[in-house]
Amino acid sequence: MSIAKMMSIGMSVLKKSQCSDDRITEIEAYIDLANNLAKRGDIEGGILQFKVARSLLLASDVSKVKAAIDRETSIYGKESLSFEQRASELSSKSPNRTAVIVSDSLGLPRGAADSTHDATTFELTHSGLVLAGLSKKGPARVQALCQRFATTEFVVNAIRERADCQNADVLIHIGLNDCVVRMFMNNQRIALGTLSAELRQKIVGFSQVHRNALIESDFDHTFTPLAVFKERLEETVMLARSKGARSVSLATIIQPALKYASKTTQMAWNFARYNMAIYDVAKSLRCHLIDMHLLCWERGTATHLSTDGMHLSAAGHRLMADTYLKAVGFPPASQN
Repeated sequence: MSIAKMMSIGMSVLKKSQCSDDRITEIEAYIDLANNLAKRGDIEGGILQFKVARSLLLASDVSKVKAAIDRETSIYGKESLSFEQRASELSSKSPNRTAVIVSDSLGLPRGAADSTHDATTFELTHSGLVLAGLSKKGPARVQALCQRFATTEFVVNAIRERADCQNADVLIHIGLNDCVVRMFMNNQRIALGTLSAELRQKIVGFSQVHRNALIESDFDHTFTPLAVFKERLEETVMLARSKGARSVSLATIIQPALKYASKTTQMAWNFARYNMAIYDVAKSLRCHLIDMHLLCWERGTATHLSTDGMHLSAAGHRLMADTYLKAVGFPPASQN
């Protein structure tokens, strides 16, 4: 069958589905066409059809997708709140020194409860270790605002609406979710889970087979464009200071282990672009810089990253806490 014939059939299906408002049929028509074009050697044409299918995911079943998004948002919100509450429980109600720590899942506990490699509790994360370090010189408080899949948008809102920055040392470690080139945006990823297994596999399968070509076609298909990322960092620093922060520290994005590089075109280049924005903001706005990327790679990612190669291990959390405490004038948390 010729490409023109396949496209004609595809358009016929689409017109019919648009009349019946059957978006799932429409998505399937596009992804089938994408796969057929790619198999015939027209990767560029296949990618264009894939992107159309991807753009329609949120409209596949609006009520079902909304329910799935709300459910996942609630789960992550509860996890974040529980972590913040644990920090509050262990903090002094009348502190001499306060830290506000904002991060994504790199700030949260992870791993099996019996893991000797991962930070499995609040006390083993850098939030808990910073609290322990500050407490060595008197009553201390840490407000820990960390949430899975968080980006700089979360950070700006957290500092504006939730953070108690008055006379606090503020640490911001964000960017991994902002900068990675995505096959699917977060809500699209959730929407995929509402489709049939067969249709989901067609879509995900295409993205897996043609991952590098997809990335090459759109390096800016990230959660946060680079310019916006930098603007949000600057806004966060200024907000924290306007609310009375005594210092602001920015931590760099840690590039995952080398095994991911072969699967993702120019990963190092993209991470470097976003890290350079962190360097620029830290220098121009006179923030402390915690170069976690450099530290982890200098001292060994196998030790300082979790077994998934992306998140901090218990040793990584100690390294973050010790470096941060030194920057704000305190001895390392791990020092007896």
